[in-house]
Amino acid sequence: MGEALGQPVVIDNRAGANGNIAAEFVRRAPADGHTLLMLASSTLTLGPYVMDKVPFDPIKDFAPVAMTAGLNMALLAHPKVGVSDVKGLVEKMKASPGKLNYSSTGNGSFPHVAGALLNLETDTQAEHLAYKGLAPSIQDLLAGVVDFTFDSGSAIHVKAGKLKALAVIGPKRAAALPDVPTFREVGLPELEKISGWHGVFAPAGTPDDVIRRLNAEINKSLKKPASIERVQAMGFESVTTTPAELGNVLRKDHKTYGELITRTKISIN
Repeated sequence: MGEALGQPVVIDNRAGANGNIAAEFVRRAPADGHTLLMLASSTLTLGPYVMDKVPFDPIKDFAPVAMTAGLNMALLAHPKVGVSDVKGLVEKMKASPGKLNYSSTGNGSFPHVAGALLNLETDTQAEHLAYKGLAPSIQDLLAGVVDFTFDSGSAIHVKAGKLKALAVIGPKRAAALPDVPTFREVGLPELEKISGWHGVFAPAGTPDDVIRRLNAEINKSLKKPASIERVQAMGFESVTTTPAELGNVLRKDHKTYGELITRTKISIN
C-alpha cells in the first residue's frame, strides 16, 4: 500500500474496549483518507448490541472501503471429549446437561455468540467460559481444561491431532480444513449466521474518489499470491469487495446480530 500510494502507511494499534477505542479515534479523524480503521466486524455488528453504549454509529459514522478477509470459524473439540462429529457432541451434551464447557475470547465475542446459538439450536446447556483474548482460550482448550470452542486460526492444531474440527460456520468449507463439513451440511444452518470478516473503513464524508482509490489498491494487494497464502494460513478466507458490497454486508450483519443477541440474551453490561 505504501509503495502504491507513494507515502508511508503507519500501523497504529489502539487496542481495548472490543475495538471501540480505535473506532472512536477514526470517527473523529479528518475525512481525507489519511486515517483508516481496520478491524474485525464484531466491533460494528456485535458491539452495539451487547454493550450498553458505543461511541459511534456503525452505519452512519464510517465509509466502507474494502473487506480484507472473511471469517469462517470452526467448532473445535479437545480429543478427551471423545467425539468425531457434531452429532456426537450434541448427544454427549444432552446426556450430561451443563457438564461440558466452551471457551470464548470474551463476553459478547463471536465464539460466545456461536456457543450460545449452538446451545439454543440443539437444546443443550454447555457452560460458557469467557477468556481475555484468543491465546488463553486456545491454550486451555489444548490443555483439556476447555471441552470445545469456536476459532478460525487453529488448523495447525487440528492437523497435528491436538484438536478435532467438527464443523465450520460456512457458507462454504474452509480452505484450511477442506474435509470438515459446514453446519448447514450437518443440519444446523442457523449457525451460518455467525459469520464475520475483517475490513477497512474511513471516516464518514471521505470523498468518493479517495475511497475508490483506496479500494483499488487494497484489492490489488489482497490478490497477490503471497497475500492469499498468508490470509488462508491464518484461517481466514481470501476475499475482495467494492465499497458498496462491504456496506451491504455491514448493514445485513448489523440487523442479523441484533436478532441473534435478542434470542441468546447475551450482554456484557
